[in-house]
Amino acid sequence: MTEFERKAAITEVVRKARGVETRGEARRSTASASTSASTALYALNAGDAEIAPAMELVEVLEPETNRRLLCMLRRRFTAKGGRERCLVLPVDTPVDVLRGEGLDENEDLSDIGDEELGDILPDMNRALALRGFLLQRSAFCMTVRGAVRMNEDDVLEMDTGGDEPNEGVEVCTFSSGGSRYLVYAPLNPVLLLTREDPETKLHEVCFDEDVDEESFQRNMDAEYELLSEPEDDLFADLDRA
Repeated sequence: MTEFERKAAITEVVRKARGVETRGEARRSTASASTSASTALYALNAGDAEIAPAMELVEVLEPETNRRLLCMLRRRFTAKGGRERCLVLPVDTPVDVLRGEGLDENEDLSDIGDEELGDILPDMNRALALRGFLLQRSAFCMTVRGAVRMNEDDVLEMDTGGDEPNEGVEVCTFSSGGSRYLVYAPLNPVLLLTREDPETKLHEVCFDEDVDEESFQRNMDAEYELLSEPEDDLFADLDRA
């Protein structure tokens, strides 16, 4: 990598981390932009040890399946009893799939089970690949690698029978076995509460424990506020050039 290419790559990473659009690109949410920026910086770091990741990268382990989820370490804090806990954000975009297109607000949507998911995975993988996404069976969720456009004007409200409708952005729709399916990305950032193994440095998700603690809620609220900060004017003069 030449010095010019290095500087250009770093500039692009900073632009995306700050939420500045590349000319000709649709605007993406702060969380999506920061995720893409971190992914790009991680890729640069792999090829050039002089460039450090913008944030520490950690792996979340799902013990039952041995699957892992690459995340940015957003925050460490001390919970009740002096226990250290972390808030991490997936580098790639978590997605879910529902039966039904979800293009009509009155259309019924339904969750699917693991067996049905296994049946439709080849068609789902093919549909995502055609749109430039790489589907991954990550720990605790499926993720896609690729630029998901989080435009709030295109938000879908999907009533799946819960207390509140799910809000998300369509990634793709596809047919499989005579049914139609919607792959969507949740609108809000997916923050996970974890604990770090001091020996392996792998993270495990904390589910019910610590969730109601004041320290957890305070740190969670602070992270959501950071992730929703509006973009600033860094490099704005370059866009006007």
